[in-house]
Amino acid sequence: MSKYVIITPVRNEEDHVKTTLDSVVNQTLLPAEWILVNDGSTDKTEEIIQQYVDKHSWIKLHTIKDRGFYYPGTGVVQVVQQGFSRLGVKDWDFVVKLDADISIDPSYFEEILGRFEQNPRLGIASGAIYLVDGKTEVKENSQPDHPWGASKIYRRNCFNEIGGWKPIPGWDLADLLGAQMKGWETRCFDEYKIYHYRGTGMRRTGFSKGRFLWGRFQYRYGYSLLYIFLKSIYWLKQKPLIIGGISIFAGYIYAAIRREERLFDKDMRKFLRKKHRVYLKQKLSGLFK
Repeated sequence: MSKYVIITPVRNEEDHVKTTLDSVVNQTLLPAEWILVNDGSTDKTEEIIQQYVDKHSWIKLHTIKDRGFYYPGTGVVQVVQQGFSRLGVKDWDFVVKLDADISIDPSYFEEILGRFEQNPRLGIASGAIYLVDGKTEVKENSQPDHPWGASKIYRRNCFNEIGGWKPIPGWDLADLLGAQMKGWETRCFDEYKIYHYRGTGMRRTGFSKGRFLWGRFQYRYGYSLLYIFLKSIYWLKQKPLIIGGISIFAGYIYAAIRREERLFDKDMRKFLRKKHRVYLKQKLSGLFK
């Protein structure tokens, strides 16, 4: 089987990091190396990780001084890049960006890497996100070609061609678009579950503020007004009811009025809007069948 390495950014995850550590330690195909980058945790996160480092030579811990605040998007990529630069294993075939508040089944990596071996054009892949609240599991909606950043697996050639992780908000959208633009396939496999113990994209912001910020970034990514309008209508029926959809649209309009800086270049924005048009046509054609 192919050789893979894992990079995990972690900050104040004492409630979940042990679950993630156990999930990887119990994989049927173990990574060649796993570097966890402790991003200035002030709880017992570092202590918990160190217990595993002492037992497993392939698990490494790198600690960054506490900056005093959580820095999403750009900050996460900078943390991951620090871990990547410290990899001792150089002949890896796949690199994984893995969050520290998830769990996966024991055969997760073996089975997905098997999918890569079956399809030489598969460049980036992940399982599907299932939000866990007590005993309840709710699958996060996603498109088949949109792998999740919480457990993203990159083929080495694809990773090199897209220039690795870009330190910008929306890095996880930029890398899959970059891969697709270069002819690589990207996949989210619903049959491989990623159990996520924290709501995605809403850390410490609250849902309404998080949706407003999300809307702002979708303008900066290059989403069209029509697409975001239809998306906002869909979110009117999602929790938080009404407020979520309104917040997304309001955030987009706010960013448009202010002409906030675009995060993706012109070619990537054009490619993204073309994908959205195809997606909307498919949805509309399905309604009239």
